[in-house]
Amino acid sequence: MAIVVTAVVGVTAGFFLGAHYGPSLLLPVASVNGSFITRAQLYDRMVEEYGSQAVDQLIAERLLDQQVAKAGSPVKDSDVAAELAKLTAQVGGNDQLLQLMASNNITMEQLKANILYRLKVEKVLGKDVPVDDATLQKYFQDNVNHFDKRKIHARHILVPTEAEAKAIRAQLDQGADFAAIAKEKSTDTTTKDQGGDLGTFPYGTMVAEFDQAAFALKVNEISQPVQTDYGWHIIQVLEIQGEPPTFENSKEDVKAAVISKGASDKYAAWMQELRDNAKIINSLDK
Repeated sequence: MAIVVTAVVGVTAGFFLGAHYGPSLLLPVASVNGSFITRAQLYDRMVEEYGSQAVDQLIAERLLDQQVAKAGSPVKDSDVAAELAKLTAQVGGNDQLLQLMASNNITMEQLKANILYRLKVEKVLGKDVPVDDATLQKYFQDNVNHFDKRKIHARHILVPTEAEAKAIRAQLDQGADFAAIAKEKSTDTTTKDQGGDLGTFPYGTMVAEFDQAAFALKVNEISQPVQTDYGWHIIQVLEIQGEPPTFENSKEDVKAAVISKGASDKYAAWMQELRDNAKIINSLDK
């Protein structure tokens, strides 16, 4: 039996929204030299510029919700809260999460909506993803750094060239003071006055090359020169919090990641099949 989805958008502001909101559509949202811009005009402009994309997403959400209901596997508010808590811990705390959200121009409501949608997809498509030990172990070995929950306290010296980085590394081997060299020569203006101190951070905070080098170090160990897009780094780890990842202490996280990836891989073809078999009436297409 075909799934029925009706998306009636863009008929006219007065007909489609007016019946529900009534005269409120005539209320102004702005005025220019005494000339009013109404909610109806704003609505019509938004439908014209963003309506097709928004309706397409709403159709996908409705199709997904129907499949979640059919499977009898609702996603609870507590499930979203638990995922948000995991994400917050992964990025190093609430302040770091807020910074990431700001840099990606996303609100908390949008983040929660994205988590909810992902969890719904996993509820429907994740149940058939293989999660035997062999599959999980291979995924862990291929992506071990993603399961590193340690935090490290590190500092670095950033310079433009490999030659200069090697020369600094040689000085440090001779007993030179790391912080003093950072203050004198580091081009990282944010940390140089603090002796290159980066504070404490989890894996995934820095660019990949930096993370890989830093998290491979032991306490007080100094790296060889490491190149990133910013230049050449000399890194020293001052403290390590937590234990390195093993399959045993990461198994549940690995299982969740395998299910999430498997569901994501299936999603596009699955959603297209749902659309093909659904009766969808979308007035914007007219």
